[in-house]
Amino acid sequence: MMSKIRYAIVGSGWRSEFYVRIAKAMPEQFEAAAMLCRTPEKAKLMHERTGVYTTVSEAECASLKPDFVVVAVNKADIFKVTRNWINKGFPVLCETPAALNLEDLEDAWQLQCYGARIQVAEQYHLFPQYEAAIKAVKEGLIGEPWAVDLSAAHGYHGVSLIRRMLGIGFENASFIGKRFSFPVLETAGRCGAIEDGEISNKDRIRLDIEFESGKTGFYDFSSVQYHSLIRSTGYRIQGTTGEIKDGHAVFMENGVPAAKTLTWENPLANFGLSEDETAIARMLLGMKSYVDTGMEIYPLREALQDAYFSILMDRALLHPYELIHSETQMWGWQT
Repeated sequence: MMSKIRYAIVGSGWRSEFYVRIAKAMPEQFEAAAMLCRTPEKAKLMHERTGVYTTVSEAECASLKPDFVVVAVNKADIFKVTRNWINKGFPVLCETPAALNLEDLEDAWQLQCYGARIQVAEQYHLFPQYEAAIKAVKEGLIGEPWAVDLSAAHGYHGVSLIRRMLGIGFENASFIGKRFSFPVLETAGRCGAIEDGEISNKDRIRLDIEFESGKTGFYDFSSVQYHSLIRSTGYRIQGTTGEIKDGHAVFMENGVPAAKTLTWENPLANFGLSEDETAIARMLLGMKSYVDTGMEIYPLREALQDAYFSILMDRALLHPYELIHSETQMWGWQT
């Protein structure tokens, strides 16, 4: 039986609290040894709110000798903070994305090549509903997958799902699209329901991502979808002999049309964890296994490709309807 997984959390924002909730829900498997905060005021607030031990001292955090460090700071600082803890000799599970520019993505790859232990907490493919769809595609339920319509997650999360649903490795792609803006009633946010009836403009992004093989992802997303009570998420995977749409599959079987509903369950629902928290818990389990055995839970090169493609998606939005092409990066040379 695996021993309890002890990790230190660097950062005290919204995302860092996921790692605290997981430890509280499953105390026999996980322990949040400490949360490193920037100021004494924030440390006091987070201790009072979460009950986790907090500190402003990196040295104190390191002295607790966690199995690994979770870096959950703002996106602009993620790679800098990750590199700092790698230099201290700790394995790091960093929040997404691994970095915001190509130079830092290259540095992250070089760090791993020289022995640093880094993983990125890209969890969407571990959501039970998406994992079931990806598994069905891999098993050939709809033949060879060629197109994905995805309106479920932003940027690097979205392109990660698209690549996995299509079975795409490190082939290059072209990107073209545009940013739109539409008014929508605010109904909910990270902190719960919004009842003031405010209508505000929200961006909606449409991008076509065409891979060298001809496989294509049609990306459509607005950030309001994450919490809205009146905006849904969804996906459709089309293959040569069928398609899967939001968990419902239609396909040919022995020359006869057939249909089935994919089944899945949240294996940690009994612990009170959401799909998102369940996926993160599995990343934590995978991170401990990686530290112990070297087997990656979500290969760093995959996460770097997601982040690189996200950069190109943003570039395409700065130049509407202009075709933006990727190039093979150092992490994709050996496939």
